[in-house]
Amino acid sequence: MFVVLAGLLLYVIVLMCTTGYLAHSARNIICKVALPKAKDEETLIKNSADYIFNCANIASIKLVRLLGSGIYKKTYLGEYGTGTKVAVKMLGTPPRKNIRGDRLKMFMKEILFLQELKHRNILKLLGFCFRGEKFGSETLKDEGLIAVYEYGEEVHRNISFFKHLPLPQRLDIALAIIDLFIYLENSPLGSMGMIDIALRHFLWNNNTLKLIDLDGNWQEPSCQIHTDNATCEFNLTCVDGRCVGYNAKSNLLKVKRLLLERLFINVDILALERNTTGDGSRQWRRGLDALKQLILILNENPDAQEFTFTWVRKQLLDARSAQL
Repeated sequence: MFVVLAGLLLYVIVLMCTTGYLAHSARNIICKVALPKAKDEETLIKNSADYIFNCANIASIKLVRLLGSGIYKKTYLGEYGTGTKVAVKMLGTPPRKNIRGDRLKMFMKEILFLQELKHRNILKLLGFCFRGEKFGSETLKDEGLIAVYEYGEEVHRNISFFKHLPLPQRLDIALAIIDLFIYLENSPLGSMGMIDIALRHFLWNNNTLKLIDLDGNWQEPSCQIHTDNATCEFNLTCVDGRCVGYNAKSNLLKVKRLLLERLFINVDILALERNTTGDGSRQWRRGLDALKQLILILNENPDAQEFTFTWVRKQLLDARSAQL
């Protein structure tokens, strides 16, 4: 079974490397380093054995309930052993047979990328199993492709979840999310552009949000260098035929919704200004002003040139240090 799994990994890597699916920086790592020669297959097989779960034992997990579903995947709460919880991800039944292969490649791509991407706000991969293109069975004995992750609680259905958290904790969560996307902007694979960013793509683990879906791409939009008309959105510069910085800016506009609609939805700036616990110091005032400016730009001018992940991180750090 490990041999089959290694063969599938090789197939997907070769496919991505030969179709131009990856950005140049990602190809440098995956195609030149991770793409093995025949003598390296034993190393791949050995590495796959490092996971807790594989095809030999993955059916020992009991599926408890559906945690959530996305465009093409479903995530379940699973239990194994004496009740240890895990998150189990499988492909849903595709509406058309001709897109099965595309969904399989996207899912395998996500598993491959998790080999390279390591961040405390990305759910840890605990194992996976491939048996072929068998989708929609929803049983671990028969499903064609399954991935197992550390467990996290779903919070996207609980509208009031963050309202009851103190502001300092919400600022910490926002900082963790921003740090995650700064990492993805400068990851070992290049800058990653997410297809969508919503609370349903995160699970609550160890008092923070962790990303469970890595649906995106590593190619920034193409552009024409010699032209009188700007071809890059957000007034970005065209470098070597690519709109450099597009993925990060696009991600940030999507993260904006998450910050506004959930984390800062009921933050009352006027109430904070009247808060008698504030010591009125320069640091406290700077932190309050930073939070006011951040919420203002999130609401009114997200296309502002200064609106970057680095700028948002600075505003959050100032607000957090002020103990608002």
